[in-house]
Amino acid sequence: MNIRLLAKRNIQGNAQRYLAYFFSIVLSVSIFFIYASFIFHPDVVHANIPGGQLISKGLIAAEIVIIIFSVFFIAYSNAAFIQPRKKEFGLLTLLGMSKSQLRKLIYLEQTMVSLISILIGVGLGFLFSKLFLMAISWLLAVEQPISFVFVPEAFVYTIVGFVLLFQLLSLLSLFHIGNAEVVDLLKDKQKPKKTPFVSKWLIALSAVCLSISYYLAGTMSLNNSYRVLPIVFFVLIGTYFLFSQSIVALCSRLYRKKKSLYGGTNLITQTNLIFNIKDYSRLFFLTSIITAVILTAAGTLFMFSADLKKQGMDNIPQSIGWVEHDASIYSVIEPSAVENTLKEDGFKILYEVNMTGVPITHMLPHMRTGEPNENRSLLISESDYNNAAALRKIEPAKLSGKEALYIFPYGGLDYQFVHKGEQKELHFGNRTIQVTMIGQRNQSIVAPIKAATTLMVVDDQLYHEITADVPLKEKVRVRGYEIKDWEESMETAAKIEKMSNNPDHNQLQTRAPIYQEMKQGSILILFIGLFVSLLFFIVQGSMMYLRVFTNLKDKKIQIHALHRLGLTKKEIRQILSAEIRILFFAPFLIGVIHAIVAYVALSNLLESNLFVYSAMVIATYFLFQLLYYQVTKKMYERAVINSIK
Repeated sequence: MNIRLLAKRNIQGNAQRYLAYFFSIVLSVSIFFIYASFIFHPDVVHANIPGGQLISKGLIAAEIVIIIFSVFFIAYSNAAFIQPRKKEFGLLTLLGMSKSQLRKLIYLEQTMVSLISILIGVGLGFLFSKLFLMAISWLLAVEQPISFVFVPEAFVYTIVGFVLLFQLLSLLSLFHIGNAEVVDLLKDKQKPKKTPFVSKWLIALSAVCLSISYYLAGTMSLNNSYRVLPIVFFVLIGTYFLFSQSIVALCSRLYRKKKSLYGGTNLITQTNLIFNIKDYSRLFFLTSIITAVILTAAGTLFMFSADLKKQGMDNIPQSIGWVEHDASIYSVIEPSAVENTLKEDGFKILYEVNMTGVPITHMLPHMRTGEPNENRSLLISESDYNNAAALRKIEPAKLSGKEALYIFPYGGLDYQFVHKGEQKELHFGNRTIQVTMIGQRNQSIVAPIKAATTLMVVDDQLYHEITADVPLKEKVRVRGYEIKDWEESMETAAKIEKMSNNPDHNQLQTRAPIYQEMKQGSILILFIGLFVSLLFFIVQGSMMYLRVFTNLKDKKIQIHALHRLGLTKKEIRQILSAEIRILFFAPFLIGVIHAIVAYVALSNLLESNLFVYSAMVIATYFLFQLLYYQVTKKMYERAVINSIK
C-alpha cells in the first residue's frame, strides 16, 4: 500500500459524497470551454460574424463569473470534504503517517478528482460546442452557420486555468488540517455541541438591514439606480444575521413549546435542528443568496425579453414616423410613397398621425446638476395632442387659458423637469409667452425625433394666438403610420428607409428594425444567462448534497440507535425527510422573498406589471428545486435505511 493507491481507494470509498461535486465541476468546465471556443473562434476574432464581438464581450463577462463562483464553491467543498474525515486523518497519523504524508494524501485525492473533472468537462464541452455554435448561428440569423473548428486557445485557457485554480485551492486547504494535533483530530467528532447563543441586537440589526434594503428596492427608479450597491450590502448583512441569529432564536422558541415538541418525531427533528442550525447558517446564507441571484438574473432577462414588444411600442409610438422641418413640403419622404409601399407589402394601416407645431425654447433644470439650461420643444395644440393620445389610448390633456403640459418621451426615466404651478417662459423668435405648467407626462405620442423629441402642449385658443401669423414653412410637421403586424415589417421598413431622403438617419424612424435588433440581443443575453443560471443552480444544489452526505456516517449511527429504541422505518423516513426539506426550502423561501422585492424594483424601472412573468420564473425554479430535493432525499434515505439491520 502506498499513498497514491490509498488516495485512489479513498476516492472510490467516498464516491457518493464526491458525486454532486464532480458533476458541478464538470458542468463548470464544460460551459467555460464552450464559451472560450466561441470567444477565440477565428470568425469572431477577425469580425467575420455580425454581432459576434458583442456576444464575445458578454461571454467573457460570463467566464469571469464562472471562475469567481468556482473559487467559492471549490473552497467550500474542500472544507466540507476534510471536516468529517478528521478522525480518519487522526488514526492515520497515530499509525505513523507524518504530516507531510498526510498533506500529500489529501493533495493527491483532490488533484485526481480535479484532473478527471477537467478532462471530462473539456471532452463534453468539445462535443457540445457544435450545438452551441449552431444555436448562436440561428440566433444571429447569419447566412452561413458558424463553422465548427478546433480552437487551441480554448483548450489551453480551460485546462491550464482550472488546473491552476484547483492546485491553489488544494494547497490552501492543506493548512486547515496540516497543523492540527492528533488528539484534536481524533476527538473532533466527540466534542459536545452547545446550545447556540443568540443576540437580540444582531436580530434587530438583521431586521433593520432587510427593511432598509426592501424599502430602497421598492422605491427605486432610473433616477436613483445607484441604490443597487447599498441594497446588495444591506441584503447580505441582513440575510447573514437572519440565519445565524433570527432563525436560531425561532428554533429555540419552538423547542420550548413542549406540546408540539413531544408530538410524533418532532423531538428528534427539532433537537437535531437546534444543535445543527449554527452549522447550517453559513450554508443557508450562501444558498439563499445564490437562489436570489439566480431568480433575479433569470427573471430580469426573461422579463426584459417578454416585455420587449411593449417597450418598443412605448418608446417608438408609430411603426413609421418622421419629422419635416419645413411643414410646407415633404423633403424626407412623401406620405403617398409610404402608403403605397405598405399596401404593396400587404400591411394594413391602423391609423396615421399628421400634426404641425412651432419649435420653441425654454429653460429646464439639468438632470445631474439642477442648473437651468436652454432646451428645445415643439409647441402643439391640445386638440392635436388629444387626437394622437386617443389613438394610443392615452389619457387626454385638459387645459385652459395660459396653461401648458410638458411631454417627455421616455417613460422609464422618472425625472420631473417641470412642476405643477410653475411659471415658465416659452420663446419663439422675438416673442415670449408666459404659461403656467399643469405638470409633466413621461410618454410619447409621436416619433421623438429632432425638434419633436419633447412637446409643449397648450390650449387651442392660445396656440392659434401664438401661431396665427407663423407661415407653414417655419412650422414643423410630424407624420406617423401605425400598421398591423409591424413586427414582420423588416423588409418594408428597409424599403422606406431606402426611399427616404434621410442621409444621417435621424429624421425617419421605423420600429421593426430597432425592435428586431433589441430582440436578437436580448435573446442572446438570455441564452448566455440561462447557461450561467443553470450552473449556479447545480452548484447550490451540490452544496446541499454535500452538506447532507458529509455527516452520513454520524447519521447512520444515530438512526441505528433510534431504531433499536423502537422507531419504525416510516418514522425514520419522516425524520430524514424533514431535515432535508429544511435544508432545501428554508433558504429557498428567503431567496424567493429577496427576488420578489427585486422584481418590484424592476417593475418600477420598466413601468410594467411583471407579476405573471415573475410567477412563471419562480414556479419553474421551484419545480427544479423540488426535483433536486426528491432525488437527494431518495439517495439519502436509501443510504441511511439500508444500513439498518
